[in-house]
Amino acid sequence: MEIIPKKITQIPRWLNYLFYFSLIAFVSVIISIVIINKSLNDRQITLEELEVSLVQIKTPENISLEKEVRDYERKIKDFAPLIEEHLETSNIFNFLQKDCHPKVWFQQFSLDSRQNKVNVSGKTQSFETLGQQILIFKDDQLVQDVKLEKVSLGKEGKIDFALSISLNPQIFK
Repeated sequence: MEIIPKKITQIPRWLNYLFYFSLIAFVSVIISIVIINKSLNDRQITLEELEVSLVQIKTPENISLEKEVRDYERKIKDFAPLIEEHLETSNIFNFLQKDCHPKVWFQQFSLDSRQNKVNVSGKTQSFETLGQQILIFKDDQLVQDVKLEKVSLGKEGKIDFALSISLNPQIFK
């Protein structure tokens, strides 16, 4: 027994605040862990349900259909470069129709699309209309060069001729 009573030591206030703050933080962490764990379990259940539905969708028929689609896709990719390099040689008909003099008749033509050349032969009534036809071709922006390969006086007084026309490659695009 003590005869002199001792004063009870007081705990500082900041230590009380620290204790309550730690207690609140600890409870918050526990609650957060529970919420995250619940959310994770829900996501896992959803994932399993999606995997089951995916397995049901992947029937043998769907798998074979998917393989067939991939084969077609590969074939399309194989043909794409060929289509890009394809030349529209039918554009030569529009060119000849647009640039043909009304008094000139083309009887024959040959096309070399790789060298961008067309050879035409035909008939006209006079040298004047032949000269006009050559000038019409030279004035066209799609023509690079026109050469008169052959000219002769044909039957019935008509002029037979052959032209070699070098074309701009843009005509085939």
